[in-house]
Amino acid sequence: MDYRKLRSHAQLDAMVEQLELRGRRQPLRGRPTKRILLLFSETFADGGIQRFNRTFLAACERLEVVCDLYSLADSEATRPRWPTAASTSVRVFGRDKLRFVRAVARAIWSGGYDSVVVGHVHMLQLVVAVCAVKTFRRPRLMMIAHGVEVWTSVHGLRRRALAAVDRILCVSGFTKQMIQAQAPELGETRFTIFPNALSETWIARQAIHGPARVDADFSTHVPARFILSVARLTRHDRTKGVIAVIEALAMLEQRDVHYVVAGRGDDMDFLRQTARRFDVADRVHFLGAVTDEDLVCLYRRCCAFVLPSGQEGFGIVFLEAMYFGAPVIAAREKGAVDVVQDEETGLLVGFGDVIAIKNAIERVLRDSSLRDHIRERARQTVTGHGAFTFDAFAARCAALLDAPVSTTQ
Repeated sequence: MDYRKLRSHAQLDAMVEQLELRGRRQPLRGRPTKRILLLFSETFADGGIQRFNRTFLAACERLEVVCDLYSLADSEATRPRWPTAASTSVRVFGRDKLRFVRAVARAIWSGGYDSVVVGHVHMLQLVVAVCAVKTFRRPRLMMIAHGVEVWTSVHGLRRRALAAVDRILCVSGFTKQMIQAQAPELGETRFTIFPNALSETWIARQAIHGPARVDADFSTHVPARFILSVARLTRHDRTKGVIAVIEALAMLEQRDVHYVVAGRGDDMDFLRQTARRFDVADRVHFLGAVTDEDLVCLYRRCCAFVLPSGQEGFGIVFLEAMYFGAPVIAAREKGAVDVVQDEETGLLVGFGDVIAIKNAIERVLRDSSLRDHIRERARQTVTGHGAFTFDAFAARCAALLDAPVSTTQ
């Protein structure tokens, strides 16, 4: 389906309904029904892990897997924007950890699940402790490893808990390497590289907003020619590389190029001071949190998406930028190298190398053939038979859950 052809909310509603109905169909005759318990930290808010969780949930719905989702940090107020299929039961706990623990224990002890998928390592010790009770049929236990939360913290009880996991789903090769370095006793067959993808429901929701869509109020904050970053802007996230991009901006020969940053956090004042220190405060624009629709507009209009981060477990924003035609510049670090192929689907620079960032930006700005090549090759990875499409993600889920791919899509 070419979601770019959607032109009205009525068409969008019909598409979303079609996507959701896939999960409502009765299992095909002779096809066993899988029942999965998903234990996620958060699902219906903004963020890379949350987007991964929603994509995983959508894949289960397509595969006609019956899911019970327990989402710790979500509340009833955060759910309406992301409806789920009738085959999925959702319970939210509003960060009430005690109620969550009790519910998880009861669910697992019921013995009714083929698999339990733990969405964050912080929950793992709880689940392993519950599964240690031998009075029920033990489900297959899987855990999703995203990035920094497992790069240096696999020791003690957590390391012992990982030994009880049947399958560790790593969003990047780097995350897998970091776990293995800390727990070499975990065999190679225990790991699966499980990269993120763009959920087709998310794409469908954004597709009706064409390139001309710009709110009058929103457009006043966006310059005509700009590079873009999308990131959390907290003191703990300075490794995202925003400071280095500000410094690189100050070195650009083309003074009409601005820098737009979407995201919020407690480091905004420091970042503004940094822009003033490099005398580019009038060319650096902090938009704060933006809607998905405005985010798509930014991807489409920017000259380049620049996020030379040193701490990306994967980087869903790279895929979003690629889908909507923004040439990507990333750091040659961590999980980003699983997403961005240098000189093919983007440009890679050394983390913190301001000169390299400046040179990469200037190459994209002045070389139209390079821009076109990067855009074409990048889009191939997120459309059609690309590795980061929702179809590819659903196929990985089918293999993982031993669930046949539906032939009625």
